[in-house]
Amino acid sequence: MRWRLPSLALVLLALTSTWACGPTPDLKTLKLIPTVTGYYDDGPKNGRNHIVPSMTFQLKNEGALPLTNVDLTFAFWAAGDDGELDTKQIRGIANTALEVGATSEAITVRSDVGFSGEQARAEFFVNAAFRDFTIRVFAQRNGRTVKLGEVPVDRRLIPAGRSGNLP
Repeated sequence: MRWRLPSLALVLLALTSTWACGPTPDLKTLKLIPTVTGYYDDGPKNGRNHIVPSMTFQLKNEGALPLTNVDLTFAFWAAGDDGELDTKQIRGIANTALEVGATSEAITVRSDVGFSGEQARAEFFVNAAFRDFTIRVFAQRNGRTVKLGEVPVDRRLIPAGRSGNLP
């Protein structure tokens, strides 16, 4: 009887450790598919028009194993800056697996940092102070980080109330 409990504990430990040692998906096989980039009309802020960089994208699993629990980090860089002006983190793939060959639903991410001015929003792009943005995208899973890509933001105005899924 004295040996039964420790033996059972060792058997359970051995079983759970073998389950955890199975093949793990490679984040390098996760592909970023940008569908729309532009500057979202964020409405007036302090009496001035405000636009922010925005990207709508999908994720495609081009690997040999389903993917779950993938976090995404988006770093918003303005042209000429030494560091990002804003960073966003979201859950890109939750507990429900993105199966092999499958593509996720469209996801939209926007910066909180952008441009403010008194001119019309469409005139922001010809303003001498306007700087283009690039969005750097990273995927994280189980302590591992992989860069998915860098996406330049198009000089396009995305009207308020739109998710970014423009024709």
